[in-house]
Amino acid sequence: MRENNIKVLFIFALLFLLVLPGVAQQSRVKIYSANSDSTVCGPMVSAYRTFFKLQLYYDALETWRPVFNDCPSFSEMIYIDGITMYRSLIKAAPEGSVREGLVDTLMLIYDRRMENFGGEGNVLGRKGRDLLTYRGSDMDQVKIAHAMLKRSIEIQGLESLEATLVLCMSSGITLKNKGELEDTAIIADYLMILENLVQLEKKSSRWKRARATIDEMVLKEGILSCDALDRYFNPRFEESENDPAFLETVISSYFTVGCDRSEFYAVASENLYRMNPGPESAHNVAIRFISINDLYKAAVYLKEAVQGENIDQETKAQWYYELAVVSMALDDNCQAIVYARESLRLNNDLGKAYILLGDAFIASRASLGDDFQQRTAFWAAADMYVNAASADPSLEEEVDMKLKNCVSQYPDKEETFFRDIKEGNQFIVGGCINVNTTVRVN
Repeated sequence: MRENNIKVLFIFALLFLLVLPGVAQQSRVKIYSANSDSTVCGPMVSAYRTFFKLQLYYDALETWRPVFNDCPSFSEMIYIDGITMYRSLIKAAPEGSVREGLVDTLMLIYDRRMENFGGEGNVLGRKGRDLLTYRGSDMDQVKIAHAMLKRSIEIQGLESLEATLVLCMSSGITLKNKGELEDTAIIADYLMILENLVQLEKKSSRWKRARATIDEMVLKEGILSCDALDRYFNPRFEESENDPAFLETVISSYFTVGCDRSEFYAVASENLYRMNPGPESAHNVAIRFISINDLYKAAVYLKEAVQGENIDQETKAQWYYELAVVSMALDDNCQAIVYARESLRLNNDLGKAYILLGDAFIASRASLGDDFQQRTAFWAAADMYVNAASADPSLEEEVDMKLKNCVSQYPDKEETFFRDIKEGNQFIVGGCINVNTTVRVN
């Protein structure tokens, strides 16, 4: 029971890691050292590897152990193979002294690898992960593993493994919950990890999953708050206010926690935009102006953001949607229609954009002409609401209310008869709506 309680967070993190692609060992494995006797070590390595390739690990170990002891600098592959074999032995061993001895040997293999071939940052990340896997119920061992993972990230930076980033955060939270780490230390860990993830997300969207997992951990614990972030960044801001990586970390952390009204968020956003006027920084500034209800400036920066290059379609669709919302708030309904349509062109599954488009149709109806013409806008709006529910079933309740309102505004049969229009006919709604719809009556 004690072990189950302590390992809850690790299980969450390790489940995440199970779906990660297999992480290959370093591509450049060092093969020979000038100090190795290839005439002696070479045949021994060939002998154990014959069994190793067949996954006959017990047979392989008989020859591998002398190689490990007597040929320590012959090949880095000795240690990579040893780790594979000992992980397999540990998995098969029952709890007890034999299993613990195997774990001790596994840790020794990592140490010898670093002694003979370096690569401290990479190896520490792997060693810390295995230590948590096999001794995650021992808080003293968790402390050691957490320190390894943190040191690995400090050394590796943007070369850090996803597993290292996720487990560093989860092990830190476990230690905090056991009273072994202060909140300030966890915040520092999170921001160190976040600084790397912000940069890594620019290189590949696969890092978004790791980012989402880590953010979920931290937000669930309630560690971060606007005040906590203010206290953390206040002493660091003056000397780093022109460092783009620092500013991106500030912006991302405040946005994650929902502190986009903070003065630090505002200053960081505008500083970053002045230094690097790209689409992301323009969007960050726009969000800041939305939060203080300066919608004219928000629209300016959103227009800048959507013109940026190398922005994925889903993100750009969201930005066009935001621009449509701002345009409607500024009573520029026809322009809101343009932006909502562009949002849906980029992502036709964005249900909320269909709802906004329907709302904009109705809001722009005054330009259509007489009362009958204005009521035709509700036909076009109803089409958009139906599309919204189809794209996003979670919007069905909101859509039902809007459709009821539309039906109440449809022209009656006498009006359509007078206009020589029959229910079910096709009808083009004019103005900036400019769509073909179906005649319906109330």
